[in-house]
Amino acid sequence: MLDYIILVRALISFIFLFILTRLSGKKQLAQFSYFDYIVGITVGNFAASMVLEPETSLVDGLVAVTVWGTLPIFLSLMSRKHSVLLKLLESSPTVLIENGKFLTDGLIKENLTAQNVMLLLRKNGNFKLEDIELAVFETSGDLSILPRSSAAPVVVSDFNPMPMAAPRPRVLVVEGHILKDTLNELGLTTAWLEQEIKKQGADSVREVLVAQLKTDGTLYTEVWRGDLKDVKLIK
Repeated sequence: MLDYIILVRALISFIFLFILTRLSGKKQLAQFSYFDYIVGITVGNFAASMVLEPETSLVDGLVAVTVWGTLPIFLSLMSRKHSVLLKLLESSPTVLIENGKFLTDGLIKENLTAQNVMLLLRKNGNFKLEDIELAVFETSGDLSILPRSSAAPVVVSDFNPMPMAAPRPRVLVVEGHILKDTLNELGLTTAWLEQEIKKQGADSVREVLVAQLKTDGTLYTEVWRGDLKDVKLIK
């Protein structure tokens, strides 16, 4: 016999989860980080308990789902203003392979073995390690691969190749935050970066959505189009 109490609880749970999903946007679906993955599983578990376990109060279940559903939204907004929080929540990508060779520091940092990485390479259709120019382990757990030009599919531009291999592009600014570790690694200064950004039409770093150092040494800059109150440069 149909249990109408479970039916009502299921409908309430569905409506509530639908609202939270719309509020959180598509980020949760994309699962950009391990934290997003954990939140998705936990909210789903709370919702299932709220429907199928009569001893769980409906109000208690809604409170639990609300906290776990809205807290990531709040933290995402706060991370836009505080680079330390952004780094804590989302970590940063790790280079695992460069110029066809494993970087052991990256493997140790991500607790991976060479066999794990080779499996990910094969899933992406790459079977020869020497054909990999760069492999980056993203915060989502995906492996982004840049093949060597000699191993990449032939395109029209290949008939007029560059005389030398160019260094990989590097992001220097994200949403008004300077990536100082990257800047120091490249031997660049904040003064140089600010000067280049002003040449692109921005008054300050905090107006920059993304600034990327291109392979030819020039800086690509995209200015923030929204409300500048949403972006705060951390000194």
